[in-house]
Amino acid sequence: MKLAKLASFVRDYFIAIFSFLLIFLLTLFIYSETKKKAEERSAKLFSIRTEQVTEAIDKRMRDYIQILVGGKAMFISSDTITRKDWNNYYKTLKLEESYPGLQGFGYTHVVRPEEVEQHVAQIRREGFKNYTITPKGKRDFYTAIIYLEPFTDRNLRAFGYDMFSEPVRQSAMRIARDTRQATLSGKVRLVQETGKDEQAGFLIYLPVYKNNAEPESIQERQRLIKGFVYSPFRAKDLMTSVLTDDFTDIDIEVYDGTEPSEASLLFSTNTKPLFGNNNREYSDLSTITIGNHTWRLYISAKEDFGKSADSELPYFILMGGFIISLLMFFIIWSLSNTRRSNSLKQTITDNATAALFIIDSRGRCTFMNPAAEKMTGYTFEEVRKKSLHDIVHYKHLDGAPFPAAECPMYNALSTTEPLRDYESVFVRKDGSFFNVSCSVQPMLESGSEGYAIIEVRDITDELQAQQAIIESEARFRTMADNAPVMIKIMDDATNFMYVNKQWLDFTGFSFEDTINMSWKKVVHPDDLERKDKVTKQAVKDHSAFRIEFRMRRYDGEYRWVVASNTPRFGPNDEFQGFIGSVIDITEIKDAERKVKQNAELLQKLFLEVPAVVGLVRYPDYQYVLANPEYRKLYGNRPLVGKTIYEAHTGEEGRGFFDRLEQVFKTGVPFVGNEVPTAIDQKNNGELVYGYFNLVYQPLIDANGKIEAVLVFAVEVTELVNARKALLLTNEELSSKNNELQRINNDLDSFVYTASHDLKSPIANMEGLATLLRDILQGKLEEEDMEVLDMLQNSINKLKGTIADLTEITKVQKELQSSMEPLHFGDMLQDITADLEATVQETGAVLNTDIQVENINYARKNLRSIIYNLVSNAIKYKSPERSPEISIKTYEEGEYVVLEVQDNGLGIKKEQQHKLFTMFKRLHTHVEGTGIGLYIVKRIIENNGGKIEVSSELGKGTTFKVYFKQVSVVQEV
Repeated sequence: MKLAKLASFVRDYFIAIFSFLLIFLLTLFIYSETKKKAEERSAKLFSIRTEQVTEAIDKRMRDYIQILVGGKAMFISSDTITRKDWNNYYKTLKLEESYPGLQGFGYTHVVRPEEVEQHVAQIRREGFKNYTITPKGKRDFYTAIIYLEPFTDRNLRAFGYDMFSEPVRQSAMRIARDTRQATLSGKVRLVQETGKDEQAGFLIYLPVYKNNAEPESIQERQRLIKGFVYSPFRAKDLMTSVLTDDFTDIDIEVYDGTEPSEASLLFSTNTKPLFGNNNREYSDLSTITIGNHTWRLYISAKEDFGKSADSELPYFILMGGFIISLLMFFIIWSLSNTRRSNSLKQTITDNATAALFIIDSRGRCTFMNPAAEKMTGYTFEEVRKKSLHDIVHYKHLDGAPFPAAECPMYNALSTTEPLRDYESVFVRKDGSFFNVSCSVQPMLESGSEGYAIIEVRDITDELQAQQAIIESEARFRTMADNAPVMIKIMDDATNFMYVNKQWLDFTGFSFEDTINMSWKKVVHPDDLERKDKVTKQAVKDHSAFRIEFRMRRYDGEYRWVVASNTPRFGPNDEFQGFIGSVIDITEIKDAERKVKQNAELLQKLFLEVPAVVGLVRYPDYQYVLANPEYRKLYGNRPLVGKTIYEAHTGEEGRGFFDRLEQVFKTGVPFVGNEVPTAIDQKNNGELVYGYFNLVYQPLIDANGKIEAVLVFAVEVTELVNARKALLLTNEELSSKNNELQRINNDLDSFVYTASHDLKSPIANMEGLATLLRDILQGKLEEEDMEVLDMLQNSINKLKGTIADLTEITKVQKELQSSMEPLHFGDMLQDITADLEATVQETGAVLNTDIQVENINYARKNLRSIIYNLVSNAIKYKSPERSPEISIKTYEEGEYVVLEVQDNGLGIKKEQQHKLFTMFKRLHTHVEGTGIGLYIVKRIIENNGGKIEVSSELGKGTTFKVYFKQVSVVQEV
């Protein structure tokens, strides 16, 4: 009974109930979408917060590494770093103000076992009488902390500590030493800890090598290691300074290593670790790699994360929609009660949306509602005169007649069987067809004829919609098969329901093999667990996800792909599967790796280039980059983030400001050589001046506008000063040369005068000796005659010396003799004729190879050169063989070379440098004055040439004369 009343109530107030449900369902939809957007916004906000935390920690740690690089630069730039130098550098950086959280900035020195006593004694001489290396004990390797700033409080406990004695620290130091890179240690207990407020700690090491070396091999790095610049950190102090108050809405945990655990926890904003015991809505586990070491960051949102007025909006919408639904229900319910007092016809007419007909037993229409009139185009007066079938249902769509006897609707009255959802076509008054769906309900009343109620719905739009769906599905398949990505649809078991052509082409599977196949068959085994975990989390969170993994191609090669997946849920929130796309990104990842390598190379080049490099941004003229050389030039003062007018004084900016403004204004690069520049290098107002080669290069964006100017400078102060000094020295040398020239002329005059004036006394001496010999002829003993012979020999030698001095003077005067074209062959023939007697006497053989026949030279000088060389080759022959002399001429570079080779006595190698010395003779058994080769060398060198000798004792000698001029072709 109660169920019947309920059914009656629903039937009588269907519209009211329907309206309530429609508005309420619409409210639920809007509530769901609004809540979904709010959740997406919160998820996005959490993602941003996660990235901010990761970037903040990563940036701070890289800043600390850069500070260590600066400390290493001190050792590279100076042979000796004192404790005071280290303290001044620390105070200059103001690390406690600029980078809070740094426990210390130190240097640990490598001490070999044999150096321990000397090392301890040296530190004690510096005033630390109790200094020693701790912990005590014999080891193969020591690293003693000798510098550590600030050198107070906790840090005093670390003085002299050997960090290499502890395994975790040793591992990091070994990696830093062998890779030449800054290296982060694992979790340790710092020696600075006193037992109160203890915190987890870690250290960063940067190796320093002996002699400022950058050894390439690991063996060389281990041999040349000098020490480590390092910094210790207390994790809580560090993270508190990095995170500040900007991240109070999230909890952050930092784990040492790749596997988070309670033992590896470095820092946590919560009193209890949350990883593995967290059911918060938003959480993320990310990885940071710093200094050859890995940290895992677990970040989770607190309960009130993302709470705002917008987050409460979905609930207001739900409450408001529910109230409106109730109001609408009561309004329509009231109207329904009012209309129930009207007639059945009025109710049908006013409320029915379908066409309603009532036909009698003869098939004639006894009633039709306005919807029926509108649908068919007939009025009730027009229809009542004939059978309804004969008016609107008398022919098929192709025009063929449709007899009433075959009409299911016409026959429903006689069979008294209801007819449901009969689809056919009706004919309008204008003759057009339209698709209909009909339901016929026969009615029989006792004592009267029966009748039937016919409900007709126009389903033209529905059929068109169905056709549109079919066409849409076909277009989707066409689009999917032509899309430049792989598309897949998966069921709730993550098996494939649909894949496009690109998927089939990539995997090599057929469509039939792919359907109901698990995705695990195409994913790299090493990526299965990670992808499965992300997939399950996405289902749990009802969120789309994007993941990169390796996928097997048809040829067996695993390629990197990125998959974007969106979960599908049913009306009851049941998981129905995923729809997603997959893109092959192997080439992109390769390109990213190359870009990263190039970026690292560029950064290394920027930091290590031995020049001043900076970047000034337009239009605020602010420094955005300044390499270490740039900062060092200005006393390491802060430059980045300041405008050029803030970073430099007016004196420093004189000329610099104007030139830079002109480049920004015109876009024309400025190039200047040896530009004088004032610099306050010590930041104390004291200016020093230097010279720089400058380039200001504007950087143009895609729109052709200047966005920055690259400042590149190389200091050439020493070069300019050296050139100035060179000019002054050249002037002094010129003055000295003139003075030497004058002295040389005076000496030549003296030699000439002395030799000329001595000839007469010597001639007198020779005459007196001859006269004495004649007078005393027959009166002297044999010994007395020998004395006269010795006197005559001395006179002859003196005459020869005077003749040589005269010859040297002639050579000096003939150096400027006029040049003329000479023929080597003619000159050799003339000289051979003069030496004919000597040649015949010694049996000498002369072989000539004249490749260059002519030369421009002074005739006397060329004859003297060839004569001396050829005559010496015959004179200093070997007694064991007849002399063979080879004479060649040829071109070599800018020289014409004369080569004279003999097979004579040869010269010892250690005596060859004396060969061209005046009056120096290396073989005394042959007559000579020792001045011939001296004259030859002087003639050659004063004409821009050179002479070389090579000889082997007992085998012979080769002379090469280089005449500085090209060969000359004589005219015939």
